[in-house]
Amino acid sequence: MELIYPEISKGNNALLIEKRNTVATVFITILMGMAYVEMFEPIRESVRHNGFTWPTILLALTFFFLSMRFFVGNQLHLMNQNVVSMRGDMWLYDFLLITFETILLCFLGGLMSIEVNHSTKINFVQLMLFLYAVDVAWVLSLWVIGLVAKKWRRTYVPWAWAILNTFVFISIFLLYHFMPDIFSLLGLLLLFLINIFAFFLDIFLIDQHSLI
Repeated sequence: MELIYPEISKGNNALLIEKRNTVATVFITILMGMAYVEMFEPIRESVRHNGFTWPTILLALTFFFLSMRFFVGNQLHLMNQNVVSMRGDMWLYDFLLITFETILLCFLGGLMSIEVNHSTKINFVQLMLFLYAVDVAWVLSLWVIGLVAKKWRRTYVPWAWAILNTFVFISIFLLYHFMPDIFSLLGLLLLFLINIFAFFLDIFLIDQHSLI
């Protein structure tokens, strides 16, 4: 069956693509800046009371590689020629979901100390699992909506990203439920290794699937 992929009119194509890229880049970059601002206060308080400790360093590095993965991946998705040329409602759907994911990263940035995670109802790992679940559900929704509504059918769905994040979600979920203390040095080291593995594998996937 031939896929239907509506595109914007050719006459306004270049101008509209430029506007969409500008809006996405500026807005998502501002939100990412807020996420990094949020991470400084809990880290500063932790260092002030306990000095630089390996758990705090590993937690910060995990957030850094996680946030960079989502920032770069989401930006490349929104700038993909197939995506940026879509009908307005389809592009807006992707943009809103990516904005929501970036807002979740802002909340994750505020959980950058062991002390905060031991006293909060939703800790860093739980919120990270939710972020991964949202991302996988979003990619699946692109395919499901295309099956239901023919005019929303796409030629490009980031399946490689969804498969990788499903693997990461399962790995972290098992680690969280079977590790006696996920915020121990060993638990945080394993959490860091999972995320940095996903980060470097993602670089390979981005190159292979030519998102830029």
